[in-house]
Parts: sequence; structure tokens; C-alpha cells
Amino acid sequence: WRPETHTFHMPFGECTITLEDVAMLLGLKISGAPITGYATMDWGALVQRLLGMTPLEAFILRIIGGYLLTDHSSSYVSLRYLSFLEDLDVCGQMSWGSCVLANMYRELCVCTNYDHKEIGGSGILLQLWAWYRFPFLAPPHPPLSTFHVPLGARWNYALHKPREETKDKIVKYREYLDRLKTEDFVWQPYLELLPTLPPYCFEDSQVWRSTVPLINFHIVKYHYADRVMRQFGMVQHIPAPPIHPEKLHDLSLRGKDNTDWSRMHVQFVQEWQSRLHRIWTQPACDTPHLSNSSEYMVSYRKHTRRWISPSSAKEGYVVSTNLRMYLNNYL
Repeated sequence: WRPETHTFHMPFGECTITLEDVAMLLGLKISGAPITGYATMDWGALVQRLLGMTPLEAFILRIIGGYLLTDHSSSYVSLRYLSFLEDLDVCGQMSWGSCVLANMYRELCVCTNYDHKEIGGSGILLQLWAWYRFPFLAPPHPPLSTFHVPLGARWNYALHKPREETKDKIVKYREYLDRLKTEDFVWQPYLELLPTLPPYCFEDSQVWRSTVPLINFHIVKYHYADRVMRQFGMVQHIPAPPIHPEKLHDLSLRGKDNTDWSRMHVQFVQEWQSRLHRIWTQPACDTPHLSNSSEYMVSYRKHTRRWISPSSAKEGYVVSTNLRMYLNNYL
């Protein structure tokens, strides 16, 4: 994971969790007002009004804090999302999908720190994305549901896999990831499943290819759809350098009790509001495969870290050296 681009760097190029994945897997609203404003307030009256007698709001808050926007506490739910539940009709039209993805990006960025041992965010989203994109990681897929529900709701059965030693498993998977080829990644896993999904899963499909800031109060993370055009069945160009301001990476709520984040981040809110004007498009591609000599791959290798495993790095260095010697001698 590269924090500056919010993408996974693989041997074949970049890939990432996009707004499309959030819609297909979780069924969350993509277009709509961002989740922002004051993160703290006088909670007493609001808690009593919304959580004292009506269990629906409490259940929704549990879903938000326990599954979609988890922190590292494992037992607490932030009240900053509670005010959005006062009017559930309005709440349902807000962009919870972009909020969840912003939080997931933030957690993945934090986890690039070697000393960081935990991850928050929507673990369900991350796991399901990996299962649909990397077949070698996934258990057998569930049968097509007769109910029109998001894909994530179809994995509601017990999974039984033989236990492996964690250390051996990590080493094995790191080496496997270092050897991945273009065909090992499923670029468009949802095409054949679209007829089985409810319409709300793809009603905001025009926004999936937008390069926009994703907002969750103090969190702002850019969605670089232009870097993963093959996930949308399009030709991958050499992307522009990322525009994510460095100062946003370490921004926290600590000491900012009276901050109105909608004002603090007004520039990013305006960019999100113009999302329909920030949609990337490219010609359709016949195949996602790109040769090592293609312009994109040549540029990509100049900026990526090619190996995860030390053994793969050693092996790859030998192969690259032999290839250069061959080219110098015979071409």
C-alpha cells in the first residue's frame, strides 16, 4: 500500500479499493453530501433523545461503529456520527460510501508504519475486496442469491479452512504477491453479477471513476480512479502525480473540539460536490495485460517498490541483472 497514491502496488501495476467496490460489496450510498461538520458537541440531550427509547438509531450506530467505521478500541462507538441519525430520510441520502472508503484508506496508510500493529476501518470491505480480486485468497464463493442484496450480504455462512502457522502463511503470501501476474488479479469481478444486484448498488456508477477527495470529518483521502482504469475496463495511461496534501496525513481530532470540519475543509467539500465534472474516461481496453516495455510499466517501475519479501527481492535482482546483460550483448 502506498499512502501517497492510496493504491496497492503490484508487479503488474496499481490496483485499489474504489467507490465501485464499496457500492457492490456493501450497498452504501456514494453520491450525496459528505459526512462532515462538528465532531464534538453536547451529547447528553442527543443521546437521550435518539438512544434512550428508540432502538433503531442505536442499532444503526452499532453498525456504523462496529462494522463500517471501526476504531482501535474494539468496544466503543464514536458519537460524532449520531447527529446524522436524527432524520433517517436525510441520512440515507448522504455519502456514507465515500466516508467508509476515506476511513479505510486512512487505516491502510497508518498500517504502512512498521511499528503499527492494529488496523481499524471496515475490515469486511477489505476482506471481501481481496476475495473477489485475488481468487487464491478466497474460500469457495457463495451461490448466487435469489434475494437482490449487495454481494457482502451473501457471505452469511460459516467458513471452515484448515489452520496454518501464521508465520509460515505470511511468508508464503508475501512471496506469492511478489510473483503475481496480470491474469492473477480479477480486474472486473462484478460484471456477470450485476443482474443479481439491487438497483441502488449501481445507481451512482457515474461517480465511480471520479478523482475526488473522500471526506470523513477530519479525514480527507483522494480517490485516484485515474490510476486504476483497468478496473473499469479501460486503457491505463501514465497517471499524473498525486495531489494529496502531506499535511492531511497526520491530521487528528485531538485538541480540535470546536472545529467545524465542513468549513476547515471547504476546498475539499467543493471538490466532492463537483464530482460529476471530475470523471476520468479512457478508451476500452481489449486486455488488461501490459508488457514490461509499455510506457505505463516503464514509468511505474521508476516509482514503485517492487518487492515485499527479501527472498523475492534477491531473486528478482538476479533476473533483472541477467536480462540487462542479455539486452546489452544481443540488442
